[in-house]
Amino acid sequence: MPHIQIEYTANLEGAVVGGGLVEAIHQAAVDSGIFPVWGIRTVARAVSHYRVGNGDTGNGFVQVGVRIAPGRNLALRQRIAQELFSAFRQVMAGLFKTHRLGCQLEVTEFDADVCLYQNNLAASRDAAEPLVCRPVQEVVA
Repeated sequence: MPHIQIEYTANLEGAVVGGGLVEAIHQAAVDSGIFPVWGIRTVARAVSHYRVGNGDTGNGFVQVGVRIAPGRNLALRQRIAQELFSAFRQVMAGLFKTHRLGCQLEVTEFDADVCLYQNNLAASRDAAEPLVCRPVQEVVA
């Protein structure tokens, strides 16, 4: 993990996709050294039906949600937020000069009691690496 979800108003499609926002935020997560690379997933979705602020069609928003495994202390969660938001702001800096925008990034934790997963993305895993959420094969009905 993390799972990074970028949601943005459709009027920003060119800036988000053409500006490389997905790539920049994903790379910031890789560069942080906090997460196993195989666990980083970044997606972006345009929202076609929206109203922002006073309803001016030039207004836009970008919301970045970063979901991480539970158990990291506040200082580390704040570091994650700062590093990813820094990459976000670099990509969006030019857009702030030409558009009215609302931008937000939030880091939240998965609930370990109800988070299940199954993957084979890691070619090999360190057996000592903690598995915070329960793998699906360990769940007993």
